[in-house]
Amino acid sequence: MTTMMIGTLSTFDAKEQTWEEYCEVLDQFFEANGIDDGEKQRAILISVVGPATYKLMRNLVSPDKPSSKTFDQLTQVMKEHFNPKPSEMVQRYVFDSRSRQPTESVSAYVAELRRLAHDCNFGTTLEQRLRDRLVCGMNDDRIQRRLLSEIDLTFEKAFKIAVAAETASKNAQDLQKAAVACNSMKTEGKETRGEWRNKERDCYRCHGRHSAVSFLWESRAHR
Repeated sequence: MTTMMIGTLSTFDAKEQTWEEYCEVLDQFFEANGIDDGEKQRAILISVVGPATYKLMRNLVSPDKPSSKTFDQLTQVMKEHFNPKPSEMVQRYVFDSRSRQPTESVSAYVAELRRLAHDCNFGTTLEQRLRDRLVCGMNDDRIQRRLLSEIDLTFEKAFKIAVAAETASKNAQDLQKAAVACNSMKTEGKETRGEWRNKERDCYRCHGRHSAVSFLWESRAHR
């Protein structure tokens, strides 16, 4: 009886994901299905990576064959090819140069900072570096001043304050827009009623450009 597998595995596409991400999915697939045998893991890897990736794998381990390597050896050689170790100094420069973009939310900015910090090797100073970059790279003067006024500011606290300030600012803008729209509707209503009152209508009595009531008043005044 064939055992049903949990989940599915796709071929590797370097345009869609990193090799590291692909291996993480593989690991979860193995765990979900109780596959802990190294030879079986290797066989599954070779079977699912796709023809282009297998050809590359074959070239990287040549003159040996992929089937002669362990699962860990194959994933490592592919990792070294797709994700060569970047320069720590360059990565830190990129991190320290990153500021929040005009239309970027605080959450998106922090997510990007975390991604950039991945290869910076900040170690135990990571939270401190994230806090400093969040504050220094903030493009909103009001939020930045609020953060700078805090004593013993941690990264977590700075993040919460920045998100709360951003949300409050957006809510205030939405309320102002709603108020302007409401006032505009009231003004248009008044203008419409005024135009209706001032509009001259044809008199059915004399066909002049005034109301029939005006005709009666004028007629009586001249008697």
